[in-house]
Amino acid sequence: MISTFGTLNGSILTAPRIFFAMAQDGLLHRIIGSVHSRFHTPWVAIAMTGGLGIAFVMMRSFEQLTDAFVTAILPFYALAVASIYGLRRRPDYDPPFRVPGYPVVPALFVLATVFLLVNGLADPGSRVGTLVVFGVIGSGIPVYWFTVGRARER
Repeated sequence: MISTFGTLNGSILTAPRIFFAMAQDGLLHRIIGSVHSRFHTPWVAIAMTGGLGIAFVMMRSFEQLTDAFVTAILPFYALAVASIYGLRRRPDYDPPFRVPGYPVVPALFVLATVFLLVNGLADPGSRVGTLVVFGVIGSGIPVYWFTVGRARER
């Protein structure tokens, strides 16, 4: 239960800021990036995140929500860890911290994450939820390409 509250607290603090930053960068409607005049908080992004959270809670059980959350966040953790391989190849990369056990430790983490995601597909009880999460994540790829990727190519 403590872990659940800790995760919830972290999500409440970070999720609205992601939408806020995306709006500031022009990736979402600019009204989402507006700041409250008195409290200096991204109030529209906070309200939007709260609305999405309420909708998710109304549509799913606690177990389904935790499964979806973990399944949705794991690929991004793996991508963040795997990015160390690309960063290490850059000639201008001079980190103040080196990953212990490189290249084995990051590879083990990525492999363990892939195993967990494949296990989610193999388990009949979570297969549909895992496929839905993968579909939502996968649908973001063409959206990103049409909105941001093409602009960067020009």
